[in-house]
Amino acid sequence: MKAQGGRGEERRPRPGPRHERQTERHQIVFGVEPVREMLAASPDAVQALYIRGRDQARFASEIARVRGAGGRVVAVEEGELVRMAGSEARHQGMVAQVRAYQYADLEELLAEHPDPLVVVDGVTDPRNLGAILRAAECAGLPGLILARDRTADITPAAIKTSAGAWVHLRVAQCGNVAQLLERLKRMDYWVAALAPEGKVGLYDLDVSRHLAIVVGAEGEGLRRLVKEKADFLVSIPMAGRVSSLNVAVATGIVLFEIERHRHAIQSRSPSD
Repeated sequence: MKAQGGRGEERRPRPGPRHERQTERHQIVFGVEPVREMLAASPDAVQALYIRGRDQARFASEIARVRGAGGRVVAVEEGELVRMAGSEARHQGMVAQVRAYQYADLEELLAEHPDPLVVVDGVTDPRNLGAILRAAECAGLPGLILARDRTADITPAAIKTSAGAWVHLRVAQCGNVAQLLERLKRMDYWVAALAPEGKVGLYDLDVSRHLAIVVGAEGEGLRRLVKEKADFLVSIPMAGRVSSLNVAVATGIVLFEIERHRHAIQSRSPSD
């Protein structure tokens, strides 16, 4: 099966995420560990750190780091933290107002030829996106690509769900997924799109190729045009009565199976 080339150039990503929820519009990260992860990775991304007044001594190191990077530190009452984080959120005495996530340059990421490369098209829940980031990083991927349209951005909700994985990943955006897939084919990638109806079972996928793994929307799955551009539609064998998996869970299973299979091939002793 030969991958077919196509035309079209990728546009450079536009800076700045879309903000759909109130906390995301204000770009709020709350909770001790998420804020500490943010400060460890990029302290200058924190514009303002709001601390519960009685906890200033407890968070002295975080306060120093924010101030050292040019950010503001504001001591506030409990009620203000609740208002910022949301009444059902556990702010743990700390809320950070952060700058918009800075995406990696698409050209630079592609120049590294990451393998496998994950392309996310249509995942709208930032928590699902965060879980995908976590799975990708744990599987050893250096980065991944998000569709600019119809896909969640790297928001505080995604950052929190990623459990620190976002720090270690380079995430780029693309403007046209179909054109990107054609370009990846010209770069000797084989495009494997995840779909329940896929004729290629995950355990039969040829992992010796350079692979681009495409995952689609919650519920609706992949768009028709994206399926048409794929070299393979890949399904995960299901043994239970439930016929589908959460998109982040499915992504994790596929990435770890690729890693397991490649490791088995590499460690296999040559026959005498």
